[in-house]
Amino acid sequence: MKRLKNNTLNTLSFVKLSSFVNNSFDITLEKVVGNETLSLTNLTDSGNLAPCKDFISISIDLVSVDNVLNDGGEYILTLSNDGNSYTYLTIVEDYEEVQGSGGIYADTVRFTDF
Repeated sequence: MKRLKNNTLNTLSFVKLSSFVNNSFDITLEKVVGNETLSLTNLTDSGNLAPCKDFISISIDLVSVDNVLNDGGEYILTLSNDGNSYTYLTIVEDYEEVQGSGGIYADTVRFTDF
């Protein structure tokens, strides 16, 4: 499962397949329950598909998309490259964990919106 944080610049890594010959990737996020969809096109591997690397790293900007993903939750991520598509289950976190600071609530974890 992949993990993204809403309203943040994220980086996802994928196993580099031999079919990845063009450094131009498209990513689509479709909410499992609901109808939210986000499509990102012409994303590139930060390592330029270097032959000595086993993984590709793609930056996914969830800051400048104007809150298209209004809620967190489970999404189906589809990675496309040169006509080939690969799907992954992805969790989009739309909260922040805040650890208690001391006293009686020291072991309490609170979830707040971004």
